[in-house]
Amino acid sequence: MIILYAANIVFFFAALVFGPVYLTNRYKLGRLNILTIPLVISLPIVSLTTFTGAAFFLEDGLLNPYFQYALLVNNVHTFLATAATLFFIRVFERNAVLAHWIGMFARSGGEVRPERMRVAAGIFFALFLVSFVLLSRSFGLLSWIADPRTGYQLHRTGAGQWYAFSLSFLSLSLALSAIYARTNFAVVLTAPVFLAAVYLLGSKSFIIGFAVFYVVILSLRRFKYLGPVASVILGVGAVSAIVTFISALGGFGLQEISSYSDYYVNAAMYYRDYLSGKVPLYYGQISLSGLWSVVPRSVYPGKPVVYGMGYIDEMYFPGSVEGTNTPAFITVDYFADFGWPQAVLSAVVSPASVISGFLYAALLPRLQVFNQNRRLPHSRFLLYLFLLISAPFFLFYFDFPLNAILFSLTMGVINLANKLRLAPTASEAEVA
Repeated sequence: MIILYAANIVFFFAALVFGPVYLTNRYKLGRLNILTIPLVISLPIVSLTTFTGAAFFLEDGLLNPYFQYALLVNNVHTFLATAATLFFIRVFERNAVLAHWIGMFARSGGEVRPERMRVAAGIFFALFLVSFVLLSRSFGLLSWIADPRTGYQLHRTGAGQWYAFSLSFLSLSLALSAIYARTNFAVVLTAPVFLAAVYLLGSKSFIIGFAVFYVVILSLRRFKYLGPVASVILGVGAVSAIVTFISALGGFGLQEISSYSDYYVNAAMYYRDYLSGKVPLYYGQISLSGLWSVVPRSVYPGKPVVYGMGYIDEMYFPGSVEGTNTPAFITVDYFADFGWPQAVLSAVVSPASVISGFLYAALLPRLQVFNQNRRLPHSRFLLYLFLLISAPFFLFYFDFPLNAILFSLTMGVINLANKLRLAPTASEAEVA
């Protein structure tokens, strides 16, 4: 049994690494690229949050059978979802009609004007500031700035839409300003501004994600001093994340990390009760009631407090949903309704796999056009695809159809900004 459990842990890492490594080799992206940099940065973090909680708080630690069951569900789902995405990439590339259509799509929409994109970045940063002010009203702007973690944890109730807007607008502003910065040095100069801004949102993951995006852009630009500058940017991001972490838990030892890394500990509790017959399958209740997430409470105050995964949270942590501090039950959201058939089919038959396959098939062969040092022209539609794949946490809190609506609106802002009449910069005049 120990050998099977060890193989399951190895499978966990293999499922994470498989997709980025395969695509890197297929498209000859180089060792450091848009896929491998986030992977390398996230692996230590994912390892800590996956294994330390189980090691400290479950009987038999990593050999706990219910932790291993949760890990197996995750591994199978992750591997199948990756395999499905790779399958659709091949379909889009090998089918002559689809490949021609993707090529036409990638060239359509009109050419992007870098100077206008920097204006668009400023517009989205202004929208972030407005959303953040509206978000902080219940806690107080100065109080939120002084203690972002408390604001994030306890003061989003009734203002969750403004938090979601703040994150997405800041993400777009960061992406456009970094992609279309005039020089590599200009990219580096913007990093403190955006890392400080995302720190105000109170989430460690968001801070790290923004820092990683800077490294991705500098790598894409073939920055000569990528190593030392990336170390500084990631170091600042890590320090900000650690400060946020300590303010939340009061420490940064393995014990504190373990108490925070409860995703699999909670999932193990669920699978223990499920396998012993204490918890039934929900047969669609969780998925269907989860549609309430697209309805803002400010629009419909009668929206239920408990819905979707909230049923599981309330079962194990009564009152947590109303307190907006809901523990995570990893893998349970795609298992609790129909069990293994749901875990498999939600990975294989998924709109996300088709969309991801299309995005990668269209973008990865053309990725170098976003190296602004080469001044290669590209279309707005190709930029939209790049933002969907790489802009950190863009549309993170929005479900369909709200994500599609916001995406259309924000791309409309970019389109309008691209049409602005501005005096050409020296670089643009030279290209012209």
